[in-house]
Amino acid sequence: MIRQGILKIGSLHPVTCVLAFNRYTSASAVQPDLNQVRPYEEIPGPKPLPFIGNVWRFVPGIGNLANLELSKRLEELYKQYGKIVRLSGIRGRKDVVYLFDPQYIEMAFRNEGQWPLRTTFQSNIKYRSELRRDFFKGFEGTVTSQGKAWQDFRTKVNQPMLQPRNKKLYAGPIDGLAKEFIERMKDLRDKNGQLPDDFMNYVLRWALESISLIALDTRLGCLQPNNKPDSETERMIRAVDDVFKAFFTLDMQPFLLPYKRKKCWKQLVDDLDLFNEVAMKYIKQAQNRIMQRSPDAEKDMSVLETLLIKNEDPMIACVMALDMILAGIDTTGHLTSKTVHFLSRNQDKQEILYQELKRVLPSKDQQITVNNLEDMKYLKACIKETHRMAPIVPVNFRETSADIVIGNYQIPKGVELIMGQRLLSNLEEHFPEPTKFIPERWLKENDQLHKAHPFVVVPFGFGPRMCLGRRFAELEIETLIANIFRNFRLEHDEDLKEEMLGLANIANKMNYRLEERL
Repeated sequence: MIRQGILKIGSLHPVTCVLAFNRYTSASAVQPDLNQVRPYEEIPGPKPLPFIGNVWRFVPGIGNLANLELSKRLEELYKQYGKIVRLSGIRGRKDVVYLFDPQYIEMAFRNEGQWPLRTTFQSNIKYRSELRRDFFKGFEGTVTSQGKAWQDFRTKVNQPMLQPRNKKLYAGPIDGLAKEFIERMKDLRDKNGQLPDDFMNYVLRWALESISLIALDTRLGCLQPNNKPDSETERMIRAVDDVFKAFFTLDMQPFLLPYKRKKCWKQLVDDLDLFNEVAMKYIKQAQNRIMQRSPDAEKDMSVLETLLIKNEDPMIACVMALDMILAGIDTTGHLTSKTVHFLSRNQDKQEILYQELKRVLPSKDQQITVNNLEDMKYLKACIKETHRMAPIVPVNFRETSADIVIGNYQIPKGVELIMGQRLLSNLEEHFPEPTKFIPERWLKENDQLHKAHPFVVVPFGFGPRMCLGRRFAELEIETLIANIFRNFRLEHDEDLKEEMLGLANIANKMNYRLEERL
C-alpha cells in the first residue's frame, strides 16, 4: 500500500517521499494519506502573471495586498484560499507557504530537522555577515545564523542562558527595577491621576533597562527623568524604536523605492553600530571584574560573566548580549503594555488579579520572588490570554530543510513557511468568544484549557529554536505587572489598537487613570 502511494506522488523522488513520510509518522499522530498527496504546484494561492509574477499585488494603488498590514494580509489569504496557501513569483524572494491549521503547524515544527532553518531579517544577516563581518568574526548569533553554525553557537550559550538558578539570581534586581518604575508612574501622573499619552515610551525604557541589567550587567539609567538628548541612554532608546521599523521596511515590503531603501538601510546601520559600541563597552567592564574576582566566586557569576568564562572568545558573549537586546525590548515592552491595557478595560478581571496579588503580597513593598510568582496563577493566565488575543509576534517562520508533506501537499526543500498563529488564536473554532479577554480559560480547573490544539498559541516558538530568553522575559513581565496592579487600579477609555511593523505593537495613547491601592 505504501509502495503504491509513493508511485503516485508525482514530481518528488520516491526515496525522498519515503523519508518525508518516515519523519512525519514518527513525530505526529496525524499521518498523511500517501495515495492522495498532491504536487506542490497545486497548493492554492494567487497565481503569478507572466514576467511580473505576483509582485504587482503589493504595488500601492494596484495590488489587492498592497495596503494591508500583515494580519489583514494573512486574513485575506486565508479567506480566499483556505488553510494552506502558496505565494510565489516575487522576484528575489523564496516561495512562501502560509499555514492556517494547527495540525499543519505541528507538522512543520516536528519535521524541522536537527538544524531548524528560521527565516529572519535579511538586512540583519547582511549587516552581520557582510558589512560588519570583521566585528562579528563569523559569530552571527542565535537569531541570524543557520545550520551547524547556529548549533555551534547555541551550544556555547545554552547552559548560562537556561540555568534555572539565573531566574532566582535576577528576581531581586528585576523587582527593584519594577518598584523604581512604580515611583516613576507616581511622578508622571497629573493632578487627576492620569498618565501622559506617551507613557509607552517609559515602558520601553523599562524594558531596555531590564534587559541591559541581564545582558550587559549594567544600569543604563533609562528611567532617569533628565537624561541629555545626546546621552548614550537616549541614543539607545531612539535606536530601539527605529530598528524594528527598519527591519520591517527593508525585509517585509516587497515594493520599496530605491531611495527609501537606501535611507532606511543607512539609519539601520547607524543604530546597529551603536548597539555594538555599547555592548563592547560593558563587555570590557565585565572582563575587568572577572580578573579581579577570586576563582571560587564563579557560583555567583552573572549570565554575562559566565558566558565570558565559558568561552574563550568574548565575541560570543557580545553577540548573545546583542541578540537579547534586539529581541527583548519591543517584545517585552509591548506585551506588558497590552496585558495592562486588557486589564484596564476589564475591571472585573483586574479585581480578581488584585485579590490574588493582595493575598500573595500583603504589603505593596514586599519583594517579589520566584516562589511567590509561582503562586500568581491568575497573573500568568492574564499574560497567556494576551498572547492569545494580541501576540507581539503574529506569525512563526521556518524554512523547509528537506522535502516534506504538509496537508497532503508536497513541499520541497527551501520554501519559507509562515505559520499564522495570530489568526488561528482569534477564531471561534479554537477559542469560544475569541474577542473577549477571559484569562480563566487558561486555569487548570477550567474545562476549556485542553480544548484548543496546543500549536494554536506558541508565543515563544517550539523546538530547538524556541526563544532562548523566555525565562528572563517572563520574569520581567510578570514582576512589573504584579507591581503595577498591586499598587494601582487602572482605567482606560479605548479598546486595544495595534500597529503592525514586523511586530504587532500597541498603538493606543497610554493615558491611563490611576487610583492607588492600599
